[in-house]
Amino acid sequence: MDAGSFPKQNGTFPPPRLPCASRQETALTMKIFLLMSISCLMAPLVIGEEQEGFVEDSLLFLTDSRSEHVVLSLRKEMSLSDLTLCLRFNTELRTKHSLFSYNTRDLLLAREDDRTMRVSIGGKELRFRLPADLWGWVHVCVARDASAGLVALYINGEPTVRKQLQSAPTITMSGSVILGHEQDKIGQESSYVGEMVDVNLYDRVLSPRTIRRLARGESEAQGNVISWLTASIQTKGNVVIQRSTRVQ
Repeated sequence: MDAGSFPKQNGTFPPPRLPCASRQETALTMKIFLLMSISCLMAPLVIGEEQEGFVEDSLLFLTDSRSEHVVLSLRKEMSLSDLTLCLRFNTELRTKHSLFSYNTRDLLLAREDDRTMRVSIGGKELRFRLPADLWGWVHVCVARDASAGLVALYINGEPTVRKQLQSAPTITMSGSVILGHEQDKIGQESSYVGEMVDVNLYDRVLSPRTIRRLARGESEAQGNVISWLTASIQTKGNVVIQRSTRVQ
């Protein structure tokens, strides 16, 4: 059809109409472009991954930096005299790193070096000697018996020598716990690198038999202060949630 067959509007010819299929393709292309643009704009706003409850997943801390950590929210306030803290970790690090930190040093579990674990309860510190050649998945528990003034550390279900810790105050748990970094050292010291699962905190002293069964995977008794199956966490930095490599 020549231009003379189109009616003139104000002395000019109107543009030819697109076929229906062409108009639909153009609209679809515009929608895709807008969605991609929105995704690019939103990406920098993502600050971490959130999850509530773990069954077969673990936390994977990927980078040796000064900022990677996980915030674990506590559901209710509790005061602890007796307590047992347990978790399982897998790392190649043989240098200083923190596993669990609450309110700076009210409750802290950290590794000083290849052979030393540091425990802080109510601001008072103890150091425990670790077994040699500690590789792969490690189950660790620290139990405080307030009435006896004793603290025990268990590695893979086996106790180290108990140490005396007298006059340590009752710990009031509220707010949040930091995993993979010491709470007052974020941005200053290197973070933990490796995997972590089965973080549980109890308001009582677990028996050696129960701790041994937990270490062997023969029991899944969950903590009543922190329970791994219902834990609410948010990752900060290069920390991801993946299917655990631990085999029962």
